[in-house]
Amino acid sequence: MSALFFNRWFCMKNSQRLLLPLAISIAGLSFTGHSLADTASLKDDAKFDDHALDAQVVSGRLYANPVSAAAFNVTVLEQADLKKLPVNNVIDALEYVAGIDVRKRGISGVQADIGIRGSTYEQTLVLLDGMRMNDPQTGHHNFDLPIAFEDIERIEIVKGPGAAQYGPSSNGGVINIVSRKEILTTTGRKAMVNVQRGSFDYERYALSLAKTEGEYSQFLSGYHSYTDSYLANKDLDARQGQGSYRVVHQGENSTTQAAFGYLEKDFGAYRFYVNAEAGSRESTSQRHGYGIHQHRFANGSQLEASVNWRNHFDFYKYTPASSPSEHETEAMQSRVSFKQGRFAAGLEYNQENMDSNRDGRQSRHFSSGFVNYKHALTPSINLTGNVSYLDYDSREHFVLPVLGIDLLLSENIEVYGNAGQSVRTPTLNDLYLNMPTSNLGNADLDLEKTDSVELGVRLNSSDVNVAASVFFKDTQDAIDFTRTQTEATNSSPYRARNYGDNETKGFDVEFDASSFAAMNLGMSTLKLTHTRLIQTIDTDLAVLKNTDGQLENQTALQAGFEFYNNYSLLSIYKYESRFDSEDYEILDVRLAYEDQNLTVALAGSNLLDAEYVDAGFVEVAGPAIILELGYQL
Repeated sequence: MSALFFNRWFCMKNSQRLLLPLAISIAGLSFTGHSLADTASLKDDAKFDDHALDAQVVSGRLYANPVSAAAFNVTVLEQADLKKLPVNNVIDALEYVAGIDVRKRGISGVQADIGIRGSTYEQTLVLLDGMRMNDPQTGHHNFDLPIAFEDIERIEIVKGPGAAQYGPSSNGGVINIVSRKEILTTTGRKAMVNVQRGSFDYERYALSLAKTEGEYSQFLSGYHSYTDSYLANKDLDARQGQGSYRVVHQGENSTTQAAFGYLEKDFGAYRFYVNAEAGSRESTSQRHGYGIHQHRFANGSQLEASVNWRNHFDFYKYTPASSPSEHETEAMQSRVSFKQGRFAAGLEYNQENMDSNRDGRQSRHFSSGFVNYKHALTPSINLTGNVSYLDYDSREHFVLPVLGIDLLLSENIEVYGNAGQSVRTPTLNDLYLNMPTSNLGNADLDLEKTDSVELGVRLNSSDVNVAASVFFKDTQDAIDFTRTQTEATNSSPYRARNYGDNETKGFDVEFDASSFAAMNLGMSTLKLTHTRLIQTIDTDLAVLKNTDGQLENQTALQAGFEFYNNYSLLSIYKYESRFDSEDYEILDVRLAYEDQNLTVALAGSNLLDAEYVDAGFVEVAGPAIILELGYQL
């Protein structure tokens, strides 16, 4: 185990300030691949072996052979898309993706529980450059990501059955954050600095550097941010600091990448987890290192190996409790895969440990193997199959199939379908949480098992793109912190249980008329999305702590304009309703001036002053304005 004493000392000593960390280089291995959504390259096997580094993107799949994105529901936010949004962190950016339920605590991306299509936040697999980032202790920490928003190249989201291909806890979907790996055409250097100030004494400073010399490229980035409480006399202030370093070597027959990142947060957690009128405070820190190596043989086959290490420390004090809770988790992942043409196979091993002054020392492991094959039945029909074998702590074993098919009916019309099985491993909180007055874990929990299916259609033209799908998901042995009727009457603590079955069915529609609007309405963006979820729960228990507040309806409208060459305006309206709360409406806006080097922007959030609770028991922040100044070389 890593030194718990050092992390405890560091968090306590730095509770009043956070320094922008200096990332250091580590030796390791690297991984390269193709975009999950690059459908053109996926349909053309000749493009699978394009080895130019500037054309490669770490994609987050657990095998080398890309699955045809056409057979699955995939959304990609490119760097250009991210820059237009009125946000400065991954959590807020995901707010605008159809079917994603972002339940924030606090502001400025300090913490959020993120589910997909009615799944719990524990059923969402989070990856950074394809490396597993789910925290073994609790999904509350899954988005403690050691990467600056300015250093993100793209965000890839797989929703529905296709996500099961990427490993355990992907029952609802997969979110993969891809770091920037731009390679300059000639030897040179790029730099970017960004400064933001705004409501609630908010301030943020970010720096990103990139340099290429010969076959080597290096990337260094970091940020520091602070915000005061948005509720008077309540502990909701937050400080964050991050630093990361990556080095990429592109050889004729191999690609190697090594990376190291660090993140630290210190924030007031008033009513984050408990309803009582008392203050609480939390500090978290994370160290993360990974490396991946890919070797390409003369016959076109590829061999990849990777290692991943994630260390997370959580220091939580609930006032007026006298002693804090301290947890340190360590997750280690290794995998190897082989690809030959349309066939791929691989093995993966994960070890997870926790050292807690409250929940004791715990450890577990899980390993898996997979086989993947993509086959063209006809020139217009493609079939993708994946079978995984999962061994959970040498106690439970699962065989998990995924099947996807896409049919090109015409040049502009495509239909697809997919089905799959997935499992979620309980978090260590689910198993061992020991808070006798509020929440108790259960070491005898079974794994959640999910069967899901999806049918969809895509209509593409030069003016309008439409995507629509219907889906069904059935989770057996679903896990939540629960109460029986007697326990609820007596205000007994919540207990982790397999409460029964949870069925979710629904549909989503995405309508993108940006091209039509640009030609006829003078607009740069016009997008409308809607997701409808219907949930049926089969349980004898009276209260399900996290399940009862799932999303029911979600509608988002994006309208953007570009004028006077360098000016842009993007407004985003969002309507949401939940099964246990009133509806609410949100309006966010970003007005910006941007040229080749300079960015000046004004972003407004929650301008309609919607009052609601996203997660926990604390209301979201009211209207806020942020001024941004950025310069890049």
